[in-house]
Amino acid sequence: MDEKKKVSNKKSTTKKTTNKVSKKSPAKKQETNNINKKTVSKANEKKAASEKQVVVESKKTKIKKESKIKKWFDNLTLEQIIISGVIIIAVLLIILIFVSTKNTKTKNGDDIVVSVDGKTITANELYTQLKKANGKDVAINLIDEYILNKEYKTTDDMKKQADATIENYKSTYSDNFEAFLEYNGIKSESELKDLLIKNSKLTLVTEKYIKDNLTDKEMKEYYENNIYGDISAKHILISFDYEDDATDEEKEAKEKEALEKAEEIIKKLKNGEDFSELAKKYSTDDNSKKNGGDLGYFNTGDMVEEFEKAAYKLDVNEYTTTPVKTTYGYHIIMKTGQKEKPSYEKAKDTIIEKLVEEKKEQDTTISVKAMINLREKYKIKIKDKTVKKDYNSYIKEATTTTTTTSSNS
Repeated sequence: MDEKKKVSNKKSTTKKTTNKVSKKSPAKKQETNNINKKTVSKANEKKAASEKQVVVESKKTKIKKESKIKKWFDNLTLEQIIISGVIIIAVLLIILIFVSTKNTKTKNGDDIVVSVDGKTITANELYTQLKKANGKDVAINLIDEYILNKEYKTTDDMKKQADATIENYKSTYSDNFEAFLEYNGIKSESELKDLLIKNSKLTLVTEKYIKDNLTDKEMKEYYENNIYGDISAKHILISFDYEDDATDEEKEAKEKEALEKAEEIIKKLKNGEDFSELAKKYSTDDNSKKNGGDLGYFNTGDMVEEFEKAAYKLDVNEYTTTPVKTTYGYHIIMKTGQKEKPSYEKAKDTIIEKLVEEKKEQDTTISVKAMINLREKYKIKIKDKTVKKDYNSYIKEATTTTTTTSSNS
């Protein structure tokens, strides 16, 4: 019993001592609070630094992941690209299901996309219809984008050219630029730029395809029939001189007046008057009249077609005895010089350039054929039967389309 009392007394003594210790002075209490605040402040600083480090690490990880994704995409095979094209509609459909509809299923486990009047349309049914309608186009677009980017890097010139074209569109359509994009099914200016860059690459593919298929026979034929030596000439121009909003009757009257004046000048030439002096006096071409109508040397393609044909038919120092009509007015032309025809080898680059442009004008499907040829290089294998059938029909139609006849041929 005595021992229990002793223990009890010890406990009581301890309790009192504790109470004494807890009773601190206000100054000490304030000091303790300050210490606590500093401790908390330092803890917050460490926490903020830690969070900042986490953000930095997170960004580094994200960059690494993006780099890996880009590398992975560049290493995709064409077969994988095609399969992706076929299933992309299904992927979009799945997103639509999760975002727009309640995820319900049929007894067979198919997702229901739409339910109307007791009739259900499943994801598989919708995918099948979308594949029939757009599967081939989606696949071709994905394939072509992949191939074009493999064949040609996007250059600064392509970007500048695209930007210039966009600025031209903006200038032309002004406040209706957004409506112009929407009308053409383009979502944004950025998408338009991508399309223009893609078209630049498609042009390179088309021109290479034409050049690769040119034969020596057709190039030599073009040389014989269309390559000439440079000629020089001078002219007297009598313009029509009517306003843009003139009526047909007013235009006709002005053209008749210009023709009569040109015919009078030809009479003066026949009477022995000097061509250069008459050009200085009567020509409405301000750029050449001060030099007596002299145009210097030129070759085919440098002048409007009517002028060019008339000039090449003349002998040196011979002039046209009938006024030559162009969109500028009536011309009286004198041929003043003729250079020798360049050799076939010297003219070869010009011949190729001319034939490329000519064939692009003659055959409206030449770019399609160029891409079909390029796809064969990559050994495309289309696994989906529906898409394969549509693609084969598309190739057959494109390669059997008749070409248009060029005015220069």
